[in-house]
Amino acid sequence: MTRRILLAMAICALLAGARQRAVRQTPEPVPTFSNEIVRIFQTHCQTCHHEGDIAPFSLTTYEEAAPWAQLIKLRTATREMPPWKPAAGCGEFEGARVLSEDEIETIARWVNAGAPEGDRAQLPPPLDFGSGWSLGQPDLVLASPDPYTAPASGDIYRCFTMPANTTADQYVSAIDVQPGDRSSVHHVIAFLDTTGESAVLDAADPEPGYTCFGGPGFPLTADATLGGWAPGYRAGKLPENVALRLPAGSRVVLQVHYHSHDGHPKPDQTEIAIYFAETQPKQLLRIVPVINTEFEIPAGAANHRVTASIPVIPVPVKVWVIAPHMHLLGRSIRVQTTNLLGETRCLINIEEWDFNWQAMYRYREPVAIPAWSSVTLTAFYDNSAGNPRQPNDPPQNVRWGEATTDEMCIAFLGVTIDSEDLPNGVVADDTALRPPY
Repeated sequence: MTRRILLAMAICALLAGARQRAVRQTPEPVPTFSNEIVRIFQTHCQTCHHEGDIAPFSLTTYEEAAPWAQLIKLRTATREMPPWKPAAGCGEFEGARVLSEDEIETIARWVNAGAPEGDRAQLPPPLDFGSGWSLGQPDLVLASPDPYTAPASGDIYRCFTMPANTTADQYVSAIDVQPGDRSSVHHVIAFLDTTGESAVLDAADPEPGYTCFGGPGFPLTADATLGGWAPGYRAGKLPENVALRLPAGSRVVLQVHYHSHDGHPKPDQTEIAIYFAETQPKQLLRIVPVINTEFEIPAGAANHRVTASIPVIPVPVKVWVIAPHMHLLGRSIRVQTTNLLGETRCLINIEEWDFNWQAMYRYREPVAIPAWSSVTLTAFYDNSAGNPRQPNDPPQNVRWGEATTDEMCIAFLGVTIDSEDLPNGVVADDTALRPPY
């Protein structure tokens, strides 16, 4: 009896082991473009990788993506792609183009299996990149009356001023931008001119628009920036109770950075779409710079430190968006706040600055900054001959300036003031948020 029991137990163990080996040896389903891969591309890649945008090839169809499979596997494994500059653990941003480990592994398994297309019946609806504005019909669309063709090489900043033709103050909940020549438009910033100075600058320049490295060429207030556009940017509306103000009779000035990617720029008439808020907001979004214009980077310095700060923010505010900015010598940039107790909070940290990938980053939830806090920016620059983006041969001492071969040290914060309550007639004083500090 005992022998029969032991024999039965041994047979059961062998069968169980065989079943376990069969389960382990069952091959995992191979990812296909039509099922898993195109959905990853739609979420993280296609905003740049579609026909006519900044990326060098499109990833909207299998025929477009398959020839690049090995390169896609390599660049995603090293996290070079998709390009997302803010470091993890410092700010939670909308639209973060960051692949999960599972997504990276899925791409690798797809490529290792020969990059199969799969069943086209499983394809999701394609994203629409050419049928109009992503937020629907705008309330106002503006563009320069005359096209401008950028030079075939180099970095050019050109401003185009356009009357908004508004007879009363309006509130703006969103903007969107459509470059006319996506192969040469690198990024766009929209400013407000309430003085008419931009029209004077435009009239003095014989070409469409006027040259405007660094800024629009006229003084800016804390509420004089509408926003911007960069490759991969997708428009989004501000929360219901937050908006920008478009004063009656003001002009919208588009600062367009041109950098031809193929050496064959085409005539450009970049458009801006403006969406008005349906009701008066509770608070205005104000753009506040953390800025240093008094620095010099010595020739040959490979890791030169420059700082900027707002020493005191005397009122409680919330930060909704942030946009750091440097030029070709930038290595890294970090912005943080410090409260009265000495507690710090990181707002953004870009450890590997890239002049070709800049954005206005919008937080998933606004960051509260208590009254009497400070904001500090720390940036590092590489002015050595070993910097592959070094514009000077040999390296020269570099200071703040508007040319691309100059440098900048700045981060724009989009903030609201907690005490403001526009529907009840409470307009906050933003004087303390304006430079010089």
